[in-house]
Amino acid sequence: MLMNGPSIPDATLAAYRAAVYRIHGEPPIDMMIGAKNASVAALLARHGVASAVFVTAFNPFGCELSAEQNAARQRTLEAQIAQAGWIALSGEGMDPNNVWSAEASLFVLGATLLDADELMLAYEQNAVVVVRGDGLPRLRLHPRYR
Repeated sequence: MLMNGPSIPDATLAAYRAAVYRIHGEPPIDMMIGAKNASVAALLARHGVASAVFVTAFNPFGCELSAEQNAARQRTLEAQIAQAGWIALSGEGMDPNNVWSAEASLFVLGATLLDADELMLAYEQNAVVVVRGDGLPRLRLHPRYR
């Protein structure tokens, strides 16, 4: 008999799909799930990578932490990315309706689907955004939700 595993609430998934994923730069690049983005494709090509992952360490599994706790978690993520030798551009996940606060994020150039899963497991994230060379941002759910 198959048992249904845990799931992400529909409202949370809807928020992830509606969010703006901004990569800081001159000019900034705003990504939306499922909307092809030529600027993102060009960014990957400029860096000679086939994929990237947009990830945060904020609010593990959607549980709101204090600003200090989130900042400490994000510093740990930044240190891990740097130690791994990846180039990461700063960014933030933003709610276009301003219901939830923006979350500091990193756009990790060259990170793969396996890396995305490892980062979600390490930083207890429900989902991340994965982009391949086609410039199409896709929501990738934590392994326990797939």
